[in-house]
Amino acid sequence: MSRNKKRKGKKTNILLGFICIILVGVLGTILVMSYNTEQEETKRLTELAGNQQSGIEDYEAVKEHAAQLEKASSEDENTEDADNSETKKSKKKEDTAGEEDAEETAQAEDTAEAEAPRTISGIVCWGDDLINGEESNTYSYMAVLQKLLTDNGYNLTVINKTLQGGGTLSMMKMAGVSDETLQGYIAKHQQTANGAQLNVTETGIRDLTDEQTTRNDMDCVPVIFMGYYGGWNHDPAELAEQQEQILNTFQNQDQFIVVGTRPMDGSVTSEVLDQVLSEKWGEHYISLANVTQQLSATYEAQQAMAEAVFQKLQELGYISQS
Repeated sequence: MSRNKKRKGKKTNILLGFICIILVGVLGTILVMSYNTEQEETKRLTELAGNQQSGIEDYEAVKEHAAQLEKASSEDENTEDADNSETKKSKKKEDTAGEEDAEETAQAEDTAEAEAPRTISGIVCWGDDLINGEESNTYSYMAVLQKLLTDNGYNLTVINKTLQGGGTLSMMKMAGVSDETLQGYIAKHQQTANGAQLNVTETGIRDLTDEQTTRNDMDCVPVIFMGYYGGWNHDPAELAEQQEQILNTFQNQDQFIVVGTRPMDGSVTSEVLDQVLSEKWGEHYISLANVTQQLSATYEAQQAMAEAVFQKLQELGYISQS
């Protein structure tokens, strides 16, 4: 009995030892497998880390390369912008220079044109002819002026656009001033008269021939001498306005001469007339009262008037010998 117990106990011990050996083997196998797995995982992680590092390095390289490209592109753009800016500046300078040259040329042309004497075809006398009949062809200021020009070497013709015994309304009509303007003056004169009798020249307008109304004097220097027979409402300011109406029918309104004399009826003195007209016309004005003490309708006064007009033409630089 005791022997059986000992055998049984020995077998149990052997079995337990065998089980222990198996467990040790299993454990060892597990440990080895775990180690291998860990090594493989470590290797994998190392490779992954290497790949990541390589990717990062590649990314950084790409990023750096992109930055370099962007910088180069920016420099190119800046260079191009600078070139464009310089080109624009250069073009602007050229345009400005061109404009300045054109402006200087235009100014030079204007100056040259202003300094160059205007070519005129003659002198035209507008207004009153105070020498009646055939004697006008010899003694009127127009005839004397023509002789003065010819005798002094001026190859200019004096055109006669005057009326004998005519009022200023008829003279404006002959110059081509509108009927509406003329009727406006007539209405004003009638209103001022307030029913009183008016001189015929204050409201009447002559019937004129085609020859009288034809303009062949547009390139001439006008000499305007009008008002002796009335038609301006005894108002020197209106007379100046009517003179301007005739002057405005000319192409060149810078060259002209105006001569003033008191009216035949004496309704306005020479002093009053000259004050208004000299203020209006300045250096272009000649006062006949300052030129001669003779009555304006005399031969002597007409001679003095012609000489004064001739001198004024020279003084203002309107005429030149050729």
